[in-house]
Amino acid sequence: MTLRIGFVGCGGMGKQHLRILRELDQFKVVALSDVSTDALAACGEEFGVADHFSDCGQMCDAVRPDLVVVATQTRHHHGPSLAALERGIHVLCEKPMAIDPVEADDMVAAATASGANLSINQQNHVNPAVRRAREMIDAGDIGEVVLVRGRNKHGRKSGNEFTEMGTHVTDIMLVVGGMPNWVAGTVMWEGRHVIPGDIMEAQQMSPKDRDSGPVAGERAIAHYGFEAGHLGEIHFLGYEALQGTNYGVDVLGTEGQLAIRVSGEMAGGLWHLPRAMEGTPADLGDWAAVDLGENAQGKTVATMYQAVAAAIAGDGPVPASGEQGRMAMEMVLGIYASHKEGGQRVDLPLADRRHPLDAWRSEG
Repeated sequence: MTLRIGFVGCGGMGKQHLRILRELDQFKVVALSDVSTDALAACGEEFGVADHFSDCGQMCDAVRPDLVVVATQTRHHHGPSLAALERGIHVLCEKPMAIDPVEADDMVAAATASGANLSINQQNHVNPAVRRAREMIDAGDIGEVVLVRGRNKHGRKSGNEFTEMGTHVTDIMLVVGGMPNWVAGTVMWEGRHVIPGDIMEAQQMSPKDRDSGPVAGERAIAHYGFEAGHLGEIHFLGYEALQGTNYGVDVLGTEGQLAIRVSGEMAGGLWHLPRAMEGTPADLGDWAAVDLGENAQGKTVATMYQAVAAAIAGDGPVPASGEQGRMAMEMVLGIYASHKEGGQRVDLPLADRRHPLDAWRSEG
């Protein structure tokens, strides 16, 4: 079965997706949508797609695709996703899924009402290292989980490092740690605590970043409580020398540790230490690489598309569902919500569905 795709977003991220789709026989891109006629023309010529639209809803009505892929910048995820979902068309949306919980709620509700699948491109859901880590935890290979520790890329300020790329780390934390129920965090800017006057738009902080909405700060630390009873923590260090060196998630248990690495020298791997102690694979000789039986590096987006196709065919669960993508986003935004309250614990899901920084600005 070939799935017909209506594709939204002809920028850099969109082209990355289209190059991958060109190599996957079970998909055919039948139409493109973008607000830029120049981008549409260039993309259509490069990828051999003749039908072009400036509006996702019009595209859906005209060609009735099986799947809509939304690969725009974050601020433009909500509208196209709703247009497809409300018509009962399945959606794969780039991450983070939305600007704020209000938009995410709309998207999840539309999927629920129509029965269409909503997946967020949190591709580490299908990363073999992450899947194997979850299996080892379930099998008791590291005993009782005590701490899930996220390590972000560290080299960028918060517009990209925090709200954009941070959801990759929180998503892995969700897969291996389960659902969190609270967060407490602190955000710093130029050596002091962030104040409302520090809030800016992502592209104001860094013009090369994608538009991921309001941001603040360059460094942050947060702690989480999980429903299963263990703790979590995540660091955003904003230190260029550490860019990508230790990006991933550690899971500390009473009888061992696991280390998942997404980038750096150990990218794509999973390491196991069969005793409970601190340390990293780089500095403890007793760590052993786990045989994953396949190389995850560079293939996770293609694997995500295959998982999306399987779910549409009824042959598997919806990968990285809207509900999961929403929580990955709220784990990051919750740091701002806690900082706004002086670092106090705040419940997850967030009670106030506005973006915490928008709420802070409106309160003066």
